[in-house]
Amino acid sequence: MRARGQLAELRAADLRFTLAEATAFFQQIKDLPLPPDQIEALETRTAGWIAGLQLAALSIQGREDVAGFIQAFSGSHRHVLSFLIEEVLNRCPADTLDFLLQTSILDRLSAPLCDAVTGRSDSHQMLEKVEEANLFLIPLDDTGQWYRYHHLFAEVLRFRLQQTQPGLRSALHRRASEWHEQSGYLAEAINHALAAQAFDRAATLVEQVALAMIFHSEFARLLIWLETLPEEEIRARPLLTLYHVWVLYISGQISQATTHLEAVEALLEADEAKRTPEVQGLIAITQTRLLRDAGDLAGTIALSRQALANLPEQDTLLRARITLNLAIAHYLQGELGPASQLLTETITTGHTAQLIGPLPTIYLKAQILRAQGNLQQALQLCQEGLELVARYKWQDFPASGFLYVAIGDLLREQNELSAAAEYLERGIRLGQAGGHHHILIIGHVWLAWLRQTEGNATGSQEAIRAALQLVQQHEVSRFWPLPSAACTQARLWIAQGNLAAASRWAQTSDLKWDDTLLPYIDEAAYLTLARLRIAEDSLEVAESLLLQRHQAAASAGRSGSLIEILVLQAVTYAAQKQSEKAMPVLARALSLAEPEGYVRLFVDEGEAMRWLISDFRFWIAQQPNPERNAPLLIYVDKLLAAFRNEPTPVDSSLSADQPKIQNPKSKI
Repeated sequence: MRARGQLAELRAADLRFTLAEATAFFQQIKDLPLPPDQIEALETRTAGWIAGLQLAALSIQGREDVAGFIQAFSGSHRHVLSFLIEEVLNRCPADTLDFLLQTSILDRLSAPLCDAVTGRSDSHQMLEKVEEANLFLIPLDDTGQWYRYHHLFAEVLRFRLQQTQPGLRSALHRRASEWHEQSGYLAEAINHALAAQAFDRAATLVEQVALAMIFHSEFARLLIWLETLPEEEIRARPLLTLYHVWVLYISGQISQATTHLEAVEALLEADEAKRTPEVQGLIAITQTRLLRDAGDLAGTIALSRQALANLPEQDTLLRARITLNLAIAHYLQGELGPASQLLTETITTGHTAQLIGPLPTIYLKAQILRAQGNLQQALQLCQEGLELVARYKWQDFPASGFLYVAIGDLLREQNELSAAAEYLERGIRLGQAGGHHHILIIGHVWLAWLRQTEGNATGSQEAIRAALQLVQQHEVSRFWPLPSAACTQARLWIAQGNLAAASRWAQTSDLKWDDTLLPYIDEAAYLTLARLRIAEDSLEVAESLLLQRHQAAASAGRSGSLIEILVLQAVTYAAQKQSEKAMPVLARALSLAEPEGYVRLFVDEGEAMRWLISDFRFWIAQQPNPERNAPLLIYVDKLLAAFRNEPTPVDSSLSADQPKIQNPKSKI
């Protein structure tokens, strides 16, 4: 009948309430005015189970702390317990009840797994029987292989198991752990080993998966496992201790990481046999990061090269990470050529070995390409990274967040704002899922600029405050290849007219310059300072600073940096009424930017740039060889169209007494 389309089925999925239906249900109950977020929480907690919602409603009435009750509402609540025990469990045959209780420790069920846990051989028939009886069993696939219990029902079963057979729970978890390990589900095997308090087994399993999880950026879950294990289990294993050091370091817990590293070194001094090449490689990774955080980039480079010389070629993962550290050190020194070559080697190795390590490497390579003015190559590289993610099904790995945020800002630069928002928000979600604060900082910094681009000043400030809070919370060193949250906030203040706040940033940043070459790592800060001086009418100071940055960028071949510097130089010359200098400088900036499709680099400079490009439109038309300048004229018209389509600010974080930037039209 089903095959002929003659059967109408109403099952749990059809009967459970949607959020809208749950809202309507609670609105009909007198004296129970629940806000939407609390209704949504209850609907999620009960998975739309109508009886569960009704029991919750009965329990809420007359309570003062409704929010606290909703947060704690679970299968152990007395109303849920009494209902399920009386209406369901007490009516089950003893054999069925025994099966339910023993399998309740599983987050998902299959017949072979249930056989292994219960010692039965008829679990397939039992699962069919439980499903036919509608005992809160939810299919997870269309083939009838995997199921789960409704979570409230599972909590009741676990409560009953603990009451009736308290000594059985640990044995059940151990059997589940063994089955999952043999089946290749190591994460589930670890969870069950920890639940069984089989810590030796759990530590051995965690040691097997830790390095791969680190390269997947799955720091949050790994840290939970490590903090659940007794300290003596970790310290007995040098490799596991070093993985713990790595995760603590990445999580911003530097002092704890240093303490654990010292413990490892003491253990190795007492037993040199444990000083394997892999252990030495992990120690080298940690030491190079500590050197880099301290600003000793030369020491980082030397130690990284020494570690690579000592590490066997087959240790692909560790060599890739040390090579990445080496590339970062070169990058921070402004040595983009060596950094780019090292990153290319790492990406190639990752492709060959199917490692997820190339994803943060691709992010860094994209930043180098952008600094070199190769916007299209950067976008193409990130797109190839997405193909890699799709090929190996890495979409849910937190490390993929590096790609999404990188693509998001590249698209924002090309003025594709809707797509940029989707990529940035997805990258941020992945960073949150993995507890990867570097991805979150990058994502929120660039989201702040996107919100500013959209005309949403309040949203912009909220995003940049989130980035700054992460930097402070995790004590992030400035010697990381991250966009500067502090500089970005200052730029946003300048763009929003809050020069007083931007000036305070400049004073506390202690930015100075003389005849010496300014370090590349501080380039964003100095260009932000130049923007502030332009806005304050300190044009000679801005001109001097920009000339110095111009020389540094040109000599290093950083065309991307050079475009931005030329844009600011053109604005400075125009504000000084020096059109004869402004136009050739702007022409060079536009010539470099046009093949790559830059848009926001010009439009973000606001009215001063709009007027300047409008004047340039007439200036370039009067130059010789008009056919040669045709592509530039088309590009200029595209930029002017982007200026015309700029959104009207929807809100502002500025107060009335904050100084505003003067209309720059009068200066040009």
